[in-house]
Amino acid sequence: MRNYDHEIVAAPILPDNRTNGQTNAVKPVAPISNHVTMRRTKFVIILISLGIFATFLLIVHIYSNSPEFNQYRILRAYQHQIDNELISVKSERRPRTILFWTSFFADKRWSLDEDTVGLDYFRDVLHCPEYHCELTNNRDFLPTVEMFDAVLFHTAEPFPLIQSVPSKRSAHQQYLFALMEPPGETKHVLSDEEGFYNLTMSYRLDSDVVWPYQFIEDIETGELVAPAIHAKWRQVPTDWNDTIIEQLWKGKSRMAAWFVSHCDTLSKREKLAEALQDHIDVDIYGKCGNFSCPRNSNACDELLDKRYKFYFSFENSLCNDYVTEKLYNAMKRNVLPVVFGGADYSRFVPPHSVIDAEKFENVAHLASYLRYVATHPAEYMRYFWWRRYYRLTYRSPFCDLCEKLHSVTFTQKTQTYLNIEKWWMANQCSFESKIKF
Repeated sequence: MRNYDHEIVAAPILPDNRTNGQTNAVKPVAPISNHVTMRRTKFVIILISLGIFATFLLIVHIYSNSPEFNQYRILRAYQHQIDNELISVKSERRPRTILFWTSFFADKRWSLDEDTVGLDYFRDVLHCPEYHCELTNNRDFLPTVEMFDAVLFHTAEPFPLIQSVPSKRSAHQQYLFALMEPPGETKHVLSDEEGFYNLTMSYRLDSDVVWPYQFIEDIETGELVAPAIHAKWRQVPTDWNDTIIEQLWKGKSRMAAWFVSHCDTLSKREKLAEALQDHIDVDIYGKCGNFSCPRNSNACDELLDKRYKFYFSFENSLCNDYVTEKLYNAMKRNVLPVVFGGADYSRFVPPHSVIDAEKFENVAHLASYLRYVATHPAEYMRYFWWRRYYRLTYRSPFCDLCEKLHSVTFTQKTQTYLNIEKWWMANQCSFESKIKF
């Protein structure tokens, strides 16, 4: 007899009433509940929202800092930063030190009062707007030569035979090409000095530091009007009466004078004067003429004031912007200058203040005009109209150099004259004058 106490008997499978005899199988349970699915969906939505928000912030950041859309705010913010920096260092601004490596001809001091001058000299003697500078010809003024901010080389003289140039040079130093003479007087082989100079200081109006013999100042405004590439002058009056010239007129019995000692020049000015002597009386003083007068004496100046109607301010070279003391010394006297040079004189002196020989076709036309002015006192006096509105003045080029060395813009850039010879000499001078003689 079998024992069924522990035997498991399978339940019979009943027919499915919905189908034709198919089994009614049990459905499987879902692996992930609806609750978990909802949590995942919320998480994805949050991530997408955060991404959209981050993208929005990035777009706002780019917009607010992009020069294309917000340049004015950026400029104001940067300028505010610079202003704060300038204010913070103003009271303890470091002086810029400038070294004369060579002399100015025989003058080791370059016309300064001492071998070394400092802030007080720039402020009280030179009257520079920016005076935080020091000038010296002492190479041991600083511990090492490469510590100087600027080094000047006078290129109208050769480099010294001993220690021709500094043995070391730092990246921040500015080497200056300094010259008041025309290119024909340069005593350097400039093709050997490519990439040597950073700055130029000369009579040329396109120099980094313009170094003229004189400035023209507006008496009423105090503005330095000239020299300038685009000088703005007052209108010339139709008539003018100068009391001083009127008083001197009767004693001006001689036509023209010229003080000169350099007799053979590139401009051939001596040939022009000789040609003019065929038409008018020209008294030539000095080594090149038959008249004599003590050099730089008051007697010579009084001679021009009292006896002569014209003075010849003829340059030795016909070069761009080359205007020397020959003109300005005459303008200080009561005599009318006749100029001959390569400059555009409208950049240097008021209109109708000089007679420019290069404006005439030939010597005969120039001489004819000089005779006309010499016999018409009213026309002669009209050439002195400018004295009512302008005066000659001088400002040291070292003021401009000091200001440049302190300029925020300048300290953030470096420039080098890769071809100083081309800059100084190319298309600068003419060997043929416009006036024929």
